[in-house]
Amino acid sequence: MKSCPECLTCIFKQAISTSKIASEDPKVHETVVRKLAARVAAMNLETDTPAAVSQHVYEIVHEVSGVYDPYAEVKRKTNRQAKELLPTLERLVFSSGDSLKSAVHIAVAGNVIDLGINHELDVNRDVLPVAEQEFAIDDIEPFRRDIRPGVKILYLADNSGEIVFDRVLVEELIERGANVTFAVKSGPIINDVTMEDAEFTGITDITKVIETGSAHIGIRWESCSGEFRNTFISADVIISKGHGNFETLSEMEGNIYFILKAKCECVARELGVDPGSIVFKKKPLTVIPPPHRGKE
Repeated sequence: MKSCPECLTCIFKQAISTSKIASEDPKVHETVVRKLAARVAAMNLETDTPAAVSQHVYEIVHEVSGVYDPYAEVKRKTNRQAKELLPTLERLVFSSGDSLKSAVHIAVAGNVIDLGINHELDVNRDVLPVAEQEFAIDDIEPFRRDIRPGVKILYLADNSGEIVFDRVLVEELIERGANVTFAVKSGPIINDVTMEDAEFTGITDITKVIETGSAHIGIRWESCSGEFRNTFISADVIISKGHGNFETLSEMEGNIYFILKAKCECVARELGVDPGSIVFKKKPLTVIPPPHRGKE
């Protein structure tokens, strides 16, 4: 998807918040903002995705602060918190009348909840309301038809902490006979899931986990590994979690299901929903009409 003018405002907010996590020095914060401002003029909102625009923030923070992974402690804390909820989340799915739909709701709950460093998770407060919230777009029925024994699924992870909620859906898919491959980033970017997170939360114990080959927000195809590209192309179903993956894959070919909360006006407009809505959307297949032959 294309970027919006609002994306430019958003990246400066990201620059301030991330630079403060990386360093307590106000000079670092100022330098990050000034370097970002110098790059803005060259950004093309028509060709750059919101994810690509945001990528500049984290490159500059690393360059200025020298901190490679500013969200490292946030990721460890949110993983620990969420992992404690795993048995409860699994029981919620097991006791529901529709375990597949319940597992999808649990997965989107992980994307809705603000798994920040000062947020203590509570099932009754944080999870159950989302599990009962209606999807603004709900493509569970085509998804149900696609989930059959032997189906090859590529699951594109989003954030730390959230990965535990993803695990509940992965377990449900495996129970239904699906062959699931779980994809994580090859290096730190914001609080996105890496192999370390997959190992800590036990995803590596239940299914195959591969890396994308890059540390970019979303999926930057030209930077992905051959293994990831081949897995993507050969997958029968692709599950895409979160904003970054949606922003970079909304125009990509494939049988893709997007699971996310529309957290900003730009993404909400692209999806055709109100900001704050939760979405489980199957990407429409592109149909190429046959060539016009004229009169026979």
